[in-house]
Amino acid sequence: MSAIALRQVDKIYEGGGRLVTALDHIDLDVAQGTFAAILGPSGCGKSTLLNLVAGFEAPSAGAVTVFGQTVRKPGPQRAVVFQEAALFPWLSVWDNLVFPATIAGTPKAEYEDLARELIITVGLAGFEKHWPDQLSGGMRQRVGLARALLMRPQVLLMDEPFGALDAQTRLQMQELLLSVWERYRKTIVFITHDIDEAVLLADTVHVMSARPGRMQARIDIDLPRPRSIDLLMQDRFNALRREIFSLIRGAH
Repeated sequence: MSAIALRQVDKIYEGGGRLVTALDHIDLDVAQGTFAAILGPSGCGKSTLLNLVAGFEAPSAGAVTVFGQTVRKPGPQRAVVFQEAALFPWLSVWDNLVFPATIAGTPKAEYEDLARELIITVGLAGFEKHWPDQLSGGMRQRVGLARALLMRPQVLLMDEPFGALDAQTRLQMQELLLSVWERYRKTIVFITHDIDEAVLLADTVHVMSARPGRMQARIDIDLPRPRSIDLLMQDRFNALRREIFSLIRGAH
């Protein structure tokens, strides 16, 4: 059984007196504990697909299931990391991190040890009392990632989380995410428009067509793990990159 499955999923929006098809007959399987990247032209419905899995939106047709259960609304087993970390400016790093647990009424004894572990894992030890406006963009995303993991989700949904970062910080965050995935082995669906990022991070890359979004191809990334940015220089990495680039180019 797939951790995440979409079967013949359509998403149609109505606006301005007309219907717009965002997703058309999408089939997708993501195995438990694997990292799937979704690539495609701008406006092809990548974020819409993620919103359906998160439960923020409902499909117009077809079914979305997570661990065999139909997705009907958001749930704690599916955590979402957005492009903006959306931290509360009046809360410290620590209080932002534990905010979902406190709102849920979770006893401190059930989350404090993991919170301390995550602070170290994402490289924020010593910054617990800092305010969000004292952090760089990359550090704010580290808080957002740790906050998502604190709820112990089965699935991590990431919508271009590094898209607003500069190139150097983006590489650092990619390496961090690789180490986090190796440690916790969450099932991840990662939306990106960056081919290098997709190949570096993912086990499978799913290429979408231009709107209406359809699944055009699935590429299995046969690069060894654990990975680092050193892979960017290897011949096999560049071969996969060229293959996916050709698919993306043809999808426009």
